[in-house]
Amino acid sequence: MPKRTYLTEKPDVAKHVAEFLGIEKRLSGAYLLKNGDYVTNNIGHLLDLGSPEDYMADAQKSARGFDQLPILPPKFRHFADKDKADQLRTVVKLLKEADIIVNAGDIDREGQLIADEVIAYAGINPDGSAKPVERVLITANNEASLRTAFAPQNRRKNGEPQFVNRRYAGEARSEADWLIGMNGSRGVRAAIGVRLEEALSVGRVQTPTLGLVVIRELEIRNFKAVTYYVPEIELPDGRVLEWAGRLEGADQAGIDSEGRIIDRRVAEAIVARIKAGLAGVVTHYTAIEREQEPPLPFNLAKLQSEMSARHAMSAKETSKATQSLYQTRKMVTYVGTDCQYLPQSMHEEAPDVLKGISGQYMKLASGTNPGFKYSCWNDSKVSAHHAIIPTGELAGGLTTDEQRVFDAVARRYMAQFYPKHKYVENKLEAEYGQDVFASGWRKTLVDGWKVVDQQADEDVKDAESLENKPAMRMRNK
Repeated sequence: MPKRTYLTEKPDVAKHVAEFLGIEKRLSGAYLLKNGDYVTNNIGHLLDLGSPEDYMADAQKSARGFDQLPILPPKFRHFADKDKADQLRTVVKLLKEADIIVNAGDIDREGQLIADEVIAYAGINPDGSAKPVERVLITANNEASLRTAFAPQNRRKNGEPQFVNRRYAGEARSEADWLIGMNGSRGVRAAIGVRLEEALSVGRVQTPTLGLVVIRELEIRNFKAVTYYVPEIELPDGRVLEWAGRLEGADQAGIDSEGRIIDRRVAEAIVARIKAGLAGVVTHYTAIEREQEPPLPFNLAKLQSEMSARHAMSAKETSKATQSLYQTRKMVTYVGTDCQYLPQSMHEEAPDVLKGISGQYMKLASGTNPGFKYSCWNDSKVSAHHAIIPTGELAGGLTTDEQRVFDAVARRYMAQFYPKHKYVENKLEAEYGQDVFASGWRKTLVDGWKVVDQQADEDVKDAESLENKPAMRMRNK
């Protein structure tokens, strides 16, 4: 019977795969399975593209500043990461000894590249032309997802065009990063012409991102607050209509280009006319029933944003707490994800997860219905990693930050198993002479998932309110 070596991207995935397939023995950097197969793993990239000196001619090395540029390797090579040399030797040995290689790496372009470059480094064509190379698509480490991934009908060939193209895309990204980073960093330092205390780096992603941050910072520093006036009318039932603008063709004196009243006398004149008996005419009213699915589970960026809005936690504090919940407490799934969706196969394990966290959320968990299946369960939206959700495990001794993060993750997950939130969206507009007043409000019909995750919409509203400029409101009852 041919022997297989399964290659994953990370040690924890290798552990889950080995446990699923049946461990016989734990080895250094690998697992021996009961059927004689092996599971081993990369640790991210075991190889890199090297430094500029690895490609430069002697004359180029001895040059200085701009005379050294550009550095354009005719062909990139892969060099072993010295800090991961032992693991690389283990992986290469097992790949060479295998009759069949199974690429069980992450399913995005980077995951494809990480596995394929090591297979090629071992002297084996990752397309499978010399030795069979299979591809399994692991979207999650739970048993149901692994059962789906390793089902015979779901095994693919690593040389299929979609996987080869992902590798090419990963290579292009990697080489572009190297060319821009190495040449750009040296070019900028040469342009400055002075020795810096810390190295200054340029990057394909980091430099334009830094540019966006700088532009936004300059906008904030140069911001000039504008005082404007908003007349209001309180109706007999307590509903408040706010001034929304003037009819087209009406006098726009005292109103700026953004449609705000900046002349107090104009606002006072509007209020005075209404107090004097100017009647209003309702020109528009709608009441539309709407329903709303629960918000998608968190990825790391969304979780950081949520923790900042709710608890003023920094991105670093959120990352640290979430990583601890994943790595030490085992209470949440993998955290380094930019995906907010979940594999269909994980839905069948929802009852177990909900039962696990019911020890902390007895009332809320008991109100869930695992029969609900919203849009977050979507295989086509899951890339290398799925959204952050609870594992069903609970641990004691959590820090305050860990408690806050887990509470947000758990509530967002439980929300997926509550009914839709239903409400009536009301909009009212009325004209008082040449001025338009408006009001919008919601009336809840069914709380649904908001029973669990009430803050989800409130934080959005709070964030929107931060965009308002200082305003002075003038009310007429």
